[in-house]
Amino acid sequence: MPVASARFLGAAATPGGGPPPGPPEVAIAGRSNVGKSSLINCLVHRRGLARTSSVPGRTRQLNFFAVDDRLVLVDLPGYGFAVGSEAERRAWGPLVETYLAGRPTLRGVLLVIDVRRGVEAEEEQVLAYLASLRRPVAVAATKVDKLARSAGSAAVAALGRRVGGDVPVVGFSARTGAGRDELWRVVSRWIAAGGAP
Repeated sequence: MPVASARFLGAAATPGGGPPPGPPEVAIAGRSNVGKSSLINCLVHRRGLARTSSVPGRTRQLNFFAVDDRLVLVDLPGYGFAVGSEAERRAWGPLVETYLAGRPTLRGVLLVIDVRRGVEAEEEQVLAYLASLRRPVAVAATKVDKLARSAGSAAVAALGRRVGGDVPVVGFSARTGAGRDELWRVVSRWIAAGGAP
């Protein structure tokens, strides 16, 4: 999908906060160190739109990014390697769950998984939670460029078998752009499908 403009729209640090619902939204979920910000920047062809950090766990709020004013990408706080006080970490659960369960304009969730690590217990919990909400989900299997081509293809296929046939799995590299167009096709299908589940 060609992108003419992308901008930071706003943030939510408390449940129910952030910009009012408007265009369709797609959430980006995953571990703190898995490359969510890099994925967003690659999707919209903007190097510094979503801030990347060498220290995982810096995102402590929902960050909303408007894409051509027809779509909003929402960067969710990472899990599994979060920086901050215990009170902050406890607050992130309700923040994310309130958004995923109740946001009327949410059309789907891209779950970002490092293809080298595969699905672990926390990813299984996220997938089960999204299934309980009947939220569409796809997996962006990042960092395929870190593996040889055959090994990368095998790892993506193994990940697909693990999550099940109903969940699309796309091999992705923020460095090379591999998988970018396929992820946009997934997002476009969600938007075309219309209303919330």
